[in-house]
Amino acid sequence: MKKKELERIEPFKKALLKVGKVLKEHGVDFVLVGSLIMPLIYEIPWDVHDVDLFILNKCVFAESEFFEELARENDWDIGTTMHGLIYYEVLVNGDIVRVDLMENILDIYIPEQMLKNAAVKKIDDLEVKHIRLEDLIILKAREASQEGDEFLNKLAELIAEDRYNIRIDKDYFKKALEYFPEDERQSIYKRVLKCGIYIE
Repeated sequence: MKKKELERIEPFKKALLKVGKVLKEHGVDFVLVGSLIMPLIYEIPWDVHDVDLFILNKCVFAESEFFEELARENDWDIGTTMHGLIYYEVLVNGDIVRVDLMENILDIYIPEQMLKNAAVKKIDDLEVKHIRLEDLIILKAREASQEGDEFLNKLAELIAEDRYNIRIDKDYFKKALEYFPEDERQSIYKRVLKCGIYIE
């Protein structure tokens, strides 16, 4: 990626490192999900708005006091989403970065096997588990939302440009699709195709 694009994601990377290190120090396991994987893991230029961490071994909703205490100890502002989940607002070089702590609740759903399949990448001195590009495509298609469609359309445009060298693992995609109920698979697949990402 170009220097300008790297500079744009630097606050998000630093917020991930700050929060990620504290979580790990307190025994919290997590997977990086959401659009930050695009530039940070796959070096695909992308506008990022926050950091999404899926918490694996604690219940954000039921153990909110634990996560609130971490915010107090580290001087992070804290808020709650409409789902009742927690987010931190972390100050990084004058920028405020939102870090969402997620779990499966209401319409937020990431299959357990998808999380188990998370790859690992070392970001500076922190090993970060992250979902795969194919997983993110499926999750965005499953949203069936304007935002999800915009994501898929933009990605389809970038895939068409050879300079980005974006490759979809079609075998893995088809396997990950099977983590969802059979009646959802066809609509997810059709939405991906409709947006111009072809999985043959």
